[in-house]
Amino acid sequence: MKKSNAEALLVITTAVWGSTFLIIKLLVGDGANTPFGLLSLRFIIATVLAIAVFRPRRLPNRLELVGGLVIGLAAFGGYAFQTIGLVNTTPAKSGFITSLFVLFVPLVSRLWEKKPVSLAVWIALLPAGFGLWAISGAGVSIANINIGDKITFLSAACYTFQIVGIQVYTQRGDWKWLTILQFAFIAVGSSIAVLFQGSYGVSWEPLNLLGIVYLAAIASTGALGIQMFAQRFTTTPRASLIYIAEPIFAAGFAWAIMGFGMSGWELVGAGAIILSMVVGRLPLKRA
Repeated sequence: MKKSNAEALLVITTAVWGSTFLIIKLLVGDGANTPFGLLSLRFIIATVLAIAVFRPRRLPNRLELVGGLVIGLAAFGGYAFQTIGLVNTTPAKSGFITSLFVLFVPLVSRLWEKKPVSLAVWIALLPAGFGLWAISGAGVSIANINIGDKITFLSAACYTFQIVGIQVYTQRGDWKWLTILQFAFIAVGSSIAVLFQGSYGVSWEPLNLLGIVYLAAIASTGALGIQMFAQRFTTTPRASLIYIAEPIFAAGFAWAIMGFGMSGWELVGAGAIILSMVVGRLPLKRA
């Protein structure tokens, strides 16, 4: 697959992810669902759907089992911290704070993959970092960062290792098995965490279940499946610069559906992030 086509698929994936922030906020914000109950049911459904849709023709090998565990644990940490953080922060802020992974991915990629990173990507981190700083609320006052924002910061570190891990293991293993195993490990981790909650903590109301099915089928089996397939055709740092558009989509969905507006600082931050995506594609030498 051409790099441009793969990156176009990753943009679609990112747009779908952007829609999930509002849905998760609605599902956990009123206390109807606990974060780990929601994650457990979401990824149990996603695992079953992935097996049915991808239908791998053999059992996973040792590399895929290890890769699925590494990617799955990193993803579980990212989803857990992000979902818990959404109890106390807004969908737009959560999206932008989560995207701080873009600052960490080039360094982790350089150390883990041992491949040079484009100079354009390093330069692009400047407007990306500024944009994330501005839109997180820190651009106005440090007091605007609440406990939900701080918890969400931890998800950025976890997603860093998930993104680089995907690149490392899909180069050598079957992306279908890696997707299925990633979902399975997230489901297991979430289900274990549920045991410490005292109850499963999921509302069985039809509208609530519809939201969970959307997260499982579209955002997980669909969008994450596309990520596992397409990311291997581009570089990790370039992929991360696509993924930071996620909070822009998150803010757009939050505005269109719920009327959550963006401040002047947040708009400036969004513009800086778009600039970083453009700069990251410039044909500069590698460093």
